[in-house]
Amino acid sequence: MKFMMRKILALLFVLAGLAVLPADSEAKWWIFGQSEDEVATRYLYLNDISYDELGDQVTLYRELLPNGKATLKGRGQAGRNKIGAVQISLDNGATWQKANLAADGSFIHDFAPRIGETYQLSVKILDTAGKSNDVEATRKELTVAEGDITSLIRAALDAMIGAYQDEDPRAFMRNVDENFAGDATILDRGVRKDFTLFDNLRLTYQLNNVAAGSGGKIFTSLSFARQVTSARSGDTFEDRGVTEFIFKLHGDRALVTAMKHPLIFGLSEAEDVGTGVVNSGENTRTLRVSNNEIGLSDSPYVDGFDDDFGSSTIPPPTNLAVQSFSYPELTLTFDVPGSVNATTYKRVLQWSTSPGGPWADDNEPIFSQVSFTEFTVHCRGEIWDAGNIYYRLALERISDGDLSAWSNVISVISP
Repeated sequence: MKFMMRKILALLFVLAGLAVLPADSEAKWWIFGQSEDEVATRYLYLNDISYDELGDQVTLYRELLPNGKATLKGRGQAGRNKIGAVQISLDNGATWQKANLAADGSFIHDFAPRIGETYQLSVKILDTAGKSNDVEATRKELTVAEGDITSLIRAALDAMIGAYQDEDPRAFMRNVDENFAGDATILDRGVRKDFTLFDNLRLTYQLNNVAAGSGGKIFTSLSFARQVTSARSGDTFEDRGVTEFIFKLHGDRALVTAMKHPLIFGLSEAEDVGTGVVNSGENTRTLRVSNNEIGLSDSPYVDGFDDDFGSSTIPPPTNLAVQSFSYPELTLTFDVPGSVNATTYKRVLQWSTSPGGPWADDNEPIFSQVSFTEFTVHCRGEIWDAGNIYYRLALERISDGDLSAWSNVISVISP
């Protein structure tokens, strides 16, 4: 009886101790679990612009901040575990704010940065066992400026659209950087081919956001609406969507250095012109060119249509992400529809030392795979001197060798 009483008293003592813990200990509810899976982001955007591509220093412009607010949104992943919390810091980790988190690991957080101030932005993702992502890899220096850089971007876009509608390739290419990521020569050829296929082109756009990143790059998100008549059939097509451009400043001019799918220029050479894909719910049925025919596709970022242009034949991989990295083993995951598997398709992985290319096939052996959408490759040690390595993924149909569009671009930090 005395032994039982001692056990009860000990239990009451522990419970009493827990009751007087400080308030911030409430956030430690997960420490009793264990996690062996890597915690990371499947995707992350700052004001609709890919977070990884922005570099370490970012400048936003007040005129394009809705209600003066910036928005971080993304989706966390933790292997077999679940995401328990997402926190955002604007002061180098001194304080943290909770992001709104959904059951599937997606999250969103709005904040109102002040003009002229500098913020040290970080994103912390915690699974239900208390394991965190690499917070340091998310750190960026953020400022908000009054600058008039958007007028330079609008001037460049207006000039490109005007030349495109006037079918003037020379005037169009004057707005393209000589180091265009998709190869300026191919873009020139694609634009000229477009002119032979399109009649009565009408193209309008609205800037969603402009952000200055590292290396002098200006990242631009825009919504577009387009109407075009097929020069062959006389049929009229209309589409709308969201896409991204990357510009570089040359004096008082902005020149385009990269474009993402869905393309609004150079559709006839889409595979070699576009670098990356914008995943947006607004990109439902957008214009594509296949075998010199114009059509609308539900998935416009692939290398072909079915006979009636109703849907693409190769769905592109999306949400490419690093599951874990322990040099030299790099585990990657991605999303595809459930019908896509290794029986019909194979993965094509490419690497680069720049997010805009040039790209090379990764021919290193695959160590292992949990499934078609989760596999481990040998990371190339001889190219770490260049700093980060960037990867992208496509699917190749085994029966005919056709290739899908490329996934989003991810970066891997050197060990």
